[in-house]
Amino acid sequence: MQDIQTPAMGRQTFLLLRGIGYCLLILFILDIISIAIPLKFTDSAWELSIYGQIIERVPILLFSFPFIFFGEYSARMKWEQIATKIISWMALVIAIIFFLGIPLGIVNTVRVQTMQQGEVIAKAAQQTGPIQEIAERLNKANTDSEIRTVLRAISPQQQALISKITSPQETKKKLLTEITTSISQIQSQSDIVKRRIGSTLWKNSIKWSIAALLSGLFILYVWGQSKWARVGINY
Repeated sequence: MQDIQTPAMGRQTFLLLRGIGYCLLILFILDIISIAIPLKFTDSAWELSIYGQIIERVPILLFSFPFIFFGEYSARMKWEQIATKIISWMALVIAIIFFLGIPLGIVNTVRVQTMQQGEVIAKAAQQTGPIQEIAERLNKANTDSEIRTVLRAISPQQQALISKITSPQETKKKLLTEITTSISQIQSQSDIVKRRIGSTLWKNSIKWSIAALLSGLFILYVWGQSKWARVGINY
């Protein structure tokens, strides 16, 4: 294989550095393929997760470009005329994807937040629903006999104890107070979980958006500086 301009620093050094760059780029691509399969487009949670995982791995990609393009034409093998041109254009595509991923990531963050908080609300409703029903039945029971009937329906195993209650009205008030406290606690815990979900999602989303912007700008700069690879040279 004929190469050009073997530099003073040594051909082997150039080959080593560029070899590192190619390896890093290949590892990054393989990693992205492995985490992206199976594809689940239109799934906001999956899209946001993939977006975050790609951004978390972007340092590998950023390191690969300087190594690959190091030395421009110096000590290049013939096959690199095609490889460097493809990688240069790939850099532009990746930069565009990063820029487009920022608004998409924000939209998906909103969707995932709504979905996850909706699940928390639904779970809280499942927990409070039965006891709210009991509270409604107790509120409708006015006489001692009606209260005992409701209590027997609630706790059929406690028939003997219910019959011995001397003050059903007091028992009713006590149960309603406990139910109100329990519902309040469930709703309070639900609000805490919803706030935690929103905080975590937006903290990550903002971090990923800033990282995507900076990475996109750097890769766009790499594309601009690698114009020599796109122009080409006769090896």
